Amino acid sequence: MRWKISNKPEDYVASIKYMESEVNKIARDDSEELIWLLDYPSLYTSGIMADPADLLNKNKFPIYLSNRGGKYTYHGPGQRVVYTMINLNKKNKDVGNFVRALEDVIIGTLNEIGIKSEKNDNHHGVFIKKPNNQLHKIASIGCRFRKWVSYHGFSINHNPTLEHYSGINPCGLSNKNVTSIADLGINIKKNELDLIIKKNLSKILNL
Repeated sequence: MRWKISNKPEDYVASIKYMESEVNKIARDDSEELIWLLDYPSLYTSGIMADPADLLNKNKFPIYLSNRGGKYTYHGPGQRVVYTMINLNKKNKDVGNFVRALEDVIIGTLNEIGIKSEKNDNHHGVFIKKPNNQLHKIASIGCRFRKWVSYHGFSINHNPTLEHYSGINPCGLSNKNVTSIADLGINIKKNELDLIIKKNLSKILNL
């Protein structure tokens, strides 16, 4: 297992090319599995199930088409993106089980910093129930698989500018119903969050 951690914003197109190249190597058994923690400058991505009606402002940030599952989402400073290039040929070849495991990674990570979160039967990702009883999304998941090797992965809102979601309905949901670790009053450094994410990935995915 390899770990790659980026502390400066990555170029989106270059990062996707790198990820797909690594996935091909892993699928050929020419390289070990890889997990990459990174972040981006502000941008929107459109997954394979994106609804054009969910793009509210096409001029707010650059928009990139993505072959991951899911709909529109935002990436930007203050959000930790985690690309999981895992070879399911060597594990349980069950896509649904893998996605649920990633949700468990996020829930375990948030629990360690004092945030109670939950899954939702109607939407992939992880949610917080605020005092008004409404669900607010704190983490998104969008995966793809090539020859049973996973790529793309998930993102956790650490301390992004939540107004940046205003140009889309993220994952088909209201852009008002998003939150972050900082929005919930928790102060944690990025490197500390990375360590907790890594710990929970290792435990839940048996890395």
